[in-house]
Amino acid sequence: MPINRGIVGGPLEPTAVEYPSLTPARRSAVAVVPRVLLRPFRVLLARREAIHFFVARDIRARYVNSVLGVWWAVIQPLVLLTLYTFIFSRVMNARFGTAGGEGDYALYLFCGLLPWLAFSDGVTRSASVLLEQTPLIKKVVFPSEILPVHVVLSALVVEFIGLVVLIAGAVVLGRPPGWTLIALPVVVVLQFLFTAGVAWLLATFTVFVPDVRPAVNLGLTLWMFLTPIVYPATMVPEQFRWLLSLNPMSYVVEAYRAAVLDHRLPPFDQLAVFAVIAAVVFVSGHWVFNRSKQAFADFL
Repeated sequence: MPINRGIVGGPLEPTAVEYPSLTPARRSAVAVVPRVLLRPFRVLLARREAIHFFVARDIRARYVNSVLGVWWAVIQPLVLLTLYTFIFSRVMNARFGTAGGEGDYALYLFCGLLPWLAFSDGVTRSASVLLEQTPLIKKVVFPSEILPVHVVLSALVVEFIGLVVLIAGAVVLGRPPGWTLIALPVVVVLQFLFTAGVAWLLATFTVFVPDVRPAVNLGLTLWMFLTPIVYPATMVPEQFRWLLSLNPMSYVVEAYRAAVLDHRLPPFDQLAVFAVIAAVVFVSGHWVFNRSKQAFADFL
């Protein structure tokens, strides 16, 4: 089948030979689809230096000027870990793992908290990041799509510090991670795509609907307790477990625990489902943001 490559090195364009049954309008739509899917990846690659600058500046602003500095990235999850371990393990007698001790519970809880805190932080801050950077958007020709992305990446950097603490704690408690840890980068990349897509959507909606910001905090609280973080998925009654398959963060939490603590690869079918969800949310989020950003200056 002949293929039209147009200008050498240029993008492939469909022709009437390739799609004889399509009208010109539909052939044009077919040509647009690959560009829409690849555009957010190309934008982030092209703006990587600016994103790096904003992430570094954000980390410095959050930690460098404080007394405890980057230790806050360790203190916050450890405080939550202590609180939740006491309430759910000691008071409510929830158990993770085969041994079922408090040490196991703390490890599994910490492993679930880390990706959730990164997701929650990135999403919460993305809801107000455009409002905080109004001068940039109004007065300068600025790639505003990097603003939600940089807070998501900043949260992932903080999460990495927590992962180091988690692995150290697992080693001390006799649960050192195995070779399955190599699956974690794949999970983190998918987590980034999903979180960035949600961040773009929330940043856009917040500009036009101010009530989105207070609703985000309430929604995240509900979302957290609908995710098997402080309790194992096995505690969910059988008739309600199908709800976990509708919760993208359930896939993330279970994948972290499988790779870090259970010495097994995350189930391929679950990872594939989450990969599709992450890609769809990422592309859709960028599309909505890109279609709306011309109107941001009028509403900010």
